[in-house]
Amino acid sequence: MPGTWSISTTLRNPERIRGFLHVLSRFEGKPFNETVQGSFFKELIRCKEYRPTGLSEDLKLRFEEPGEFTDRELVEILHQVHYENRSFEDDQDKAYAFRGRTAVSNMTKMGLAVAKESMGVVRITDLGKKLLGDEIGLADVFFRYFLKWQLPNPADKGYRGFDLNPFLAVLHVIRGVNREWEKLGGRPVGVSKEEFSLFLTTMTDYREIGGRIGRIVGFRQEKQSLGRNAAQRYVDQRFRETVMEVFRLHPGEGEKIGIKVNNLYDYADSAIRYFRQTKLLYYRGNGRYVDLAPTRTVEIDRLLEHFDGRALTFRDAGEYLDYMADPDQPALPWENPDGLRSVREHLLEQARELQNGIDRQYPGQALHSFPLADQRLDTIQEYRQEIDRLRETIQILHNDQAILRERSLEHIDEYIRKLSELAGRKRSVSGQDPLNLEYYVTLSLMALDDALEISPNYTAGDDQLPLFTAAGNRPDIECVYSSFRMICEVTLLRGRDQWFQEGQPVMRHLREFEDREANRSADNYCLFLAPSIHRDTLNTFWMSVKWGYEGRVQKIVPLTLAQYIRILRIVKERNGKGRRMKHEDLRKLLSEIWGKHARAGNDSTAWLAGIDDTIEQWGASLSG
Repeated sequence: MPGTWSISTTLRNPERIRGFLHVLSRFEGKPFNETVQGSFFKELIRCKEYRPTGLSEDLKLRFEEPGEFTDRELVEILHQVHYENRSFEDDQDKAYAFRGRTAVSNMTKMGLAVAKESMGVVRITDLGKKLLGDEIGLADVFFRYFLKWQLPNPADKGYRGFDLNPFLAVLHVIRGVNREWEKLGGRPVGVSKEEFSLFLTTMTDYREIGGRIGRIVGFRQEKQSLGRNAAQRYVDQRFRETVMEVFRLHPGEGEKIGIKVNNLYDYADSAIRYFRQTKLLYYRGNGRYVDLAPTRTVEIDRLLEHFDGRALTFRDAGEYLDYMADPDQPALPWENPDGLRSVREHLLEQARELQNGIDRQYPGQALHSFPLADQRLDTIQEYRQEIDRLRETIQILHNDQAILRERSLEHIDEYIRKLSELAGRKRSVSGQDPLNLEYYVTLSLMALDDALEISPNYTAGDDQLPLFTAAGNRPDIECVYSSFRMICEVTLLRGRDQWFQEGQPVMRHLREFEDREANRSADNYCLFLAPSIHRDTLNTFWMSVKWGYEGRVQKIVPLTLAQYIRILRIVKERNGKGRRMKHEDLRKLLSEIWGKHARAGNDSTAWLAGIDDTIEQWGASLSG
């Protein structure tokens, strides 16, 4: 019997869920037997949703080509990964089936699909169809999953003796710790990662919640009473004692103890990362603490009033998975006039505090001012619309606060370093890399000049750290300046798939941006950033720049990340000499790079080749 709980990390990048689910939909109506399981795994490879290890350099490059693999190419790939699944070396069909079951397991557990051999044919649930149809976002999917995920449950084995909804229990404990810490005169900060590792992933019963609150508070008091070295020895000892108790180890089993200590930290990191994707938790203290999201306080309180963290009873796996897949279960306790009124009032107060804080911290520099008066609302629909408007207002104010803060250029070296690391990788080594690229480009654009708005379209938590990349139907970042407007599109793709994924979508996003009422009379640009500009991408943009897209010329400026980093360095150097860059300077650079196409004749490569010199000449002009 396990003494801890953990979240499966089979699908390490949550944003791949939609792609996996789309491939699974091709098998809807078929029995999920070994043949279909293996076919599903092969189809993931064919569609380039899954890249096996151990491929030749040639095949790695072909993964970066647009479109699906042919049957012949798929056979070639499978031949190269023949020994990847060593447990099934003598029966590759079983190996592929095993991989297929592993790849689909999270989608079944989350209620997005039913794909189990014992439960008949493959079925995409209503919740899964809403995700595929962009009717619901990943944050909502994770929230609904964790609201219902419990131990034990008929779909997961090995949790006998548990009685716990881990997510709800964590919310209960964090709220309780905050309240107790405040009573002791402390400032509520949530729980640290150490505390989460020691006391939350090892909780197995909802009736332990009160005791865990007391133990965390006691642990924190003891640690704070000690000097730095003594405190670390105390923490190490508590971890040793905990893993020996939970995993029934003896003091002499030092190697096993060390492994299990690391496991506790890993379980906590994974749980925090996934729970945070519900938007109900956020980081504090540079990521050292995790706390309840301030903009979700009312919803959290209502949840904890109605759910004590116990596990429900189900007849069988079918009933449990139907419950997981039902987007209307359980009923959310704030989805009523009284609850929505409380949510609206709380958000209104949050917006007022944020707007007043900006006025105090940056007097006379506010970028937006919103009327935040109370108003009469009558229907549930009116409340929902007003809540959505207030959440958008709060996000805009957070962006404004970040822009005003970043103008000091205090963190420009960090952004240059982070972007340089991302630019230097031959391929993304983490599912977080594309998200980090959007994040650091956003912050660097905020630092660049005197922008009025820099609005990333990634989904962010209350800590303003990104959760999911921008949706495919929107630009990555939207920028408003006094004399022009711009979208920024970023990618880490280098091969021909850069053209396939970014070529037409970038031009379409820019045209939709240009056609918005507020932008029709503005000078509009698109800044496209990538580690390198593929020739097919360049020539696609060249057609739009030279001859037009849907009848009108577009101002697209393609830069490598190295060139963009060079611009950041120039801005930093000139700022050190007393020359702060203005948005007119950025517009001049964009205009000069774009305008070079006229002198490149019909040669797109000549246009691209002149960008470095244009940047250097522009940088020299900033000295004046």
